[in-house]
Amino acid sequence: MKSVFIILTIFLLSFQQSISQTKEDAREILNTICSQDFHGRGYAAGGAEKTADYIVKRLKKLGLKKFNKSYFQNFKINVNTLSGNNLLKLNNKVLIPGVDYLISASSDSLKGKFRIATINAALINNAPEFKKFIRSDFSDKIILIDTFGLHRPSFNEAYQLITERNILKAKAIIKITRKNLIYLPSKIRKKYPLITLKKISLPANPKEAQVDIDSKYYSRLETKNIIAYVKGKTDTSIVFSAHYDHLGTMGKTVFFPGANDDGSGVAMLLNLAKYFSKQKKPKYNIVFMFFSGEELGLLGSRYYTQHPIFPLSKIKFLINLDMVGSGDKGITVVNGTVFKDRFNKLVEINDTKNYLPEIKIRGKAANSDHYFFFEEGVPSFFIYTLGKYKEYHNIFDTPERLPLSKFEELMNLLIDFTNTLQNDKTTDTEKQDISSF
Repeated sequence: MKSVFIILTIFLLSFQQSISQTKEDAREILNTICSQDFHGRGYAAGGAEKTADYIVKRLKKLGLKKFNKSYFQNFKINVNTLSGNNLLKLNNKVLIPGVDYLISASSDSLKGKFRIATINAALINNAPEFKKFIRSDFSDKIILIDTFGLHRPSFNEAYQLITERNILKAKAIIKITRKNLIYLPSKIRKKYPLITLKKISLPANPKEAQVDIDSKYYSRLETKNIIAYVKGKTDTSIVFSAHYDHLGTMGKTVFFPGANDDGSGVAMLLNLAKYFSKQKKPKYNIVFMFFSGEELGLLGSRYYTQHPIFPLSKIKFLINLDMVGSGDKGITVVNGTVFKDRFNKLVEINDTKNYLPEIKIRGKAANSDHYFFFEEGVPSFFIYTLGKYKEYHNIFDTPERLPLSKFEELMNLLIDFTNTLQNDKTTDTEKQDISSF
């Protein structure tokens, strides 16, 4: 009896060490690719390219194979970047970028001091004054628009025209928000800067703004997808995917770490690659795809489906992982309602092993890199975790904040699910009818 206890103790200790090592690997990856040296994995300072080289170095070390002569699949993108100076003063008060305000990634360069013309609820509700106001010359002014207290849905269109199209021809637009600041990259460059400022950071009676914004537009900038695989016994493949690009920088001083989005997906794929590279030869190829250009509109995955390295018909199943750094409340499976049998198998495994507290089902959605594969008839899931962690597209999505609370449990669930795909009796090219979805 004592010997049995010792054996069980050794097993549990080795299991705990394995789990700990998985998290340690993930932390190491995140601390590297989310560091300032990687410039938010964007394009202004070569962050995305540096990340791609880092990923390939790890894949080579694991011994993963290439489909062609390179792990890379090159393609071109258009992107506007903010890589130079980054200054906003209101009434001589220096505001903190990323905390008090964000400069839209579509912004043009601008430098100087300008008078502020304010549009607020009081002005908008006074129709004669507002009509007089909008006939003014704003070519040497910055418009600050604050609609707090305004309850006129009919003004929404005018608000969009002022902020998103600058129909009043101002030097720049500052819009006030009470919501969390969310940064989005841009494929286009507008002819004016657009700044989003938090209401709490707005000084009383703003009269003057000083700005210093440098932007640079890149046309047909080269970037790359990464594809590697563990060779199986047939030419059919099970694919894991994630995107490695993020938002980049907003000037010289601000970068967006992107720990959850999608550093966590990169860390998961690299851990899965490590696991499968050490197992016996699988029935199917286990393919790992790391996409660029996701933040600009799923550009990398779309390019891949238009220029596949091996036939899409040879993909038995694709599992896309994006924002998988929490999990204390479980996961959501996009396309779960479409591929219900596969979803039920995932739930069955989870019920048996008790990996995650809940697996939620969702229908199709064009919200990550699985989408264009799905549109081409490839059976696919997009999985993201649920939990208390809410940082998204801001400067606070950092490795030290990211809990990785169910990282290893999700990894084990994915491994078990992959093994069921390896062992099931369906044909390699079986597709569910998705034409009605």
